[in-house]
Amino acid sequence: MMDDGYANRLRRRRYREQRRREHMRRGAAMACIGGGLALCLCMVVAIPRRSATVASAAVADVRGCRASMAWPVADAHVVGAFDPPPQPWDPGHRGVDLAVELGGDLLAPADGIIAFSGTVAGKSVVTIRHGRLTSTFEPAQTTLPAGSRIGRGDRFATVAGESDHCGESCVHWGVRGGDERYLDPVGQTEARKIVLKPVTET
Repeated sequence: MMDDGYANRLRRRRYREQRRREHMRRGAAMACIGGGLALCLCMVVAIPRRSATVASAAVADVRGCRASMAWPVADAHVVGAFDPPPQPWDPGHRGVDLAVELGGDLLAPADGIIAFSGTVAGKSVVTIRHGRLTSTFEPAQTTLPAGSRIGRGDRFATVAGESDHCGESCVHWGVRGGDERYLDPVGQTEARKIVLKPVTET
């Protein structure tokens, strides 16, 4: 037969053990609840981030529809079409003629640097370098020295001087690529849609 002291100690031990088990069960339950909340929060945060990525891509896609060049004259009207020669040494029309009055303003079709201004074979020429592309205008004259930086749409010259075919009613605009091949300026003024690759999430 157990004495009263031993019985009391046993009861207290069982009571502490029962409390410890209840505490552990409550802790496990709280951990599960916390983990579930964290998972839900991560899902909520992740969804807007992906939506924001898609939205940003859509905006970039719309903004990508911008022509690489702008027209160098106001109310542009082509009076002489691009007609490249079959061979570089053959005759042809290596640009377009745009209707404009003598003394009219010429606007930079894209950001660039004045590369040359002067007379070439009796023609008054101004050349702008836009990175991989080069624009040439004649008849044209400018007061800006070579090396001057200009922005898209900036007035950089006037229609003036000598030309071998435009005279007083037009300006010739030629565009040359990095490979020295002449390009159709009209094509450079047409917007091109940039196709974006889908975002791959890891």
